[in-house]
Amino acid sequence: MFKANQPNPYDDIVAKATDENLTGENWEVILNLCDKVQEEGEQGARNVIAALLKRLAHRSPNVQLYALSLGESLSKNCGIDLHRELASRAFTGALEKLIVDRTTHEKVRRRALGLIAMWTAEFEHDPTLGIMESCYNNLKAKSYQFETPSEPAPPSVDDEARRREEEELQRALEISMRDKGGRSTYAPTASAGSSGAAAKHASGYVPARSPSPKAPAYAANNYHSNTKTTSTSGYSATSGGVSAIAASSTSSLPSQVSAPVVTRVRALHTFEPTEPGELAFEKGEVIKVVDRGYKDWWRGQLKGRTGIFPVNYVEPLPEPTAAELAREAEQEAAVFAQAANVDRLLSMLRNLDASRDNLADNEEIQELYRSCMALRPKIVKLIDKYNQKRADLVSMNESFVKARTIFDRIMEDSLARHTASKQESCLLLLDLLIFCSV
Repeated sequence: MFKANQPNPYDDIVAKATDENLTGENWEVILNLCDKVQEEGEQGARNVIAALLKRLAHRSPNVQLYALSLGESLSKNCGIDLHRELASRAFTGALEKLIVDRTTHEKVRRRALGLIAMWTAEFEHDPTLGIMESCYNNLKAKSYQFETPSEPAPPSVDDEARRREEEELQRALEISMRDKGGRSTYAPTASAGSSGAAAKHASGYVPARSPSPKAPAYAANNYHSNTKTTSTSGYSATSGGVSAIAASSTSSLPSQVSAPVVTRVRALHTFEPTEPGELAFEKGEVIKVVDRGYKDWWRGQLKGRTGIFPVNYVEPLPEPTAAELAREAEQEAAVFAQAANVDRLLSMLRNLDASRDNLADNEEIQELYRSCMALRPKIVKLIDKYNQKRADLVSMNESFVKARTIFDRIMEDSLARHTASKQESCLLLLDLLIFCSV
């Protein structure tokens, strides 16, 4: 593909995006890379996949994982030229080799299998991309499992239990009417409850309903409810949804209205998406909530990615107080204040003559080294924090660019229509004047 004296122009930028020392995806580099591939078309797609193949052959699991994530980002942000390169024999062969290699890390293997399954589903309607499906079938014939999250079967609900739930809901609605002086606030919930019995499935469970915009039904018990994802909409259904709403309504109606808005959540479990548009995250990661329009699935942002996620996989994080923000700022300042000690340690080590000086006897250097080592976890934590902030800013900038493009297009259309209308009016007036003068 490339001559000996003509290196791949994408090698450096792909290596930067998949560096094994990264603490998270470098979304600024990834997005710039996607733009570059889009601009260069077929040649750019061929070059970037060639560079990506080199990184997949790297022996570091971190590099391989970042390379797979980069491949996913390219597939979602680039067009058919990139898809053809992904579905080429060279790339699918590299994926298959990576999976069957016994030395491959299990997490890398699962990630590669998941991407193959995802690409096979996305490419199934294009016969020119059928090589990806062949790769999928080959691996399936070798007994490799394309894992999907296991979900418990929906519990059965008998008629008596359902009747009690309906009665509890009606009582809760009566209380809400007395407290609020009408049904306006809770009317959407009432209509959902009345239709819940008719909308039940054969197994007896009642689908979850989206909450009223005026009265969010967010509660802590939502995070631990057993969910079942429906096959049609991708959203989940909870057993006992009617009783959950009734219980929350009867317990403290005013507290629902004045409940604090959740803007951040922490992952209690790792979530692997099974449908396009879902947001993947690892246990312990903090997700920014951008939409709470559904009771069991919210929309969030993480590391430049946006998607929906199940509410019962996360827990809410309270907004930091002024004292906590001040303490965090002090801790950051303390870390940056230690930069001089790190520089001093590096300078002393460079000036040390290993042939004459005994490092084991130098207490000053050893003490300085120990104090610097204590900074390492704090530095990594700050890197993760500002990587997330940078990803959020990149995502915000993307949204702004899209909004500006739409605004400019609509403004141009509006001005063009206004100008054309004004010209037409002037012509009509001129014709009228000519006719009157005659």
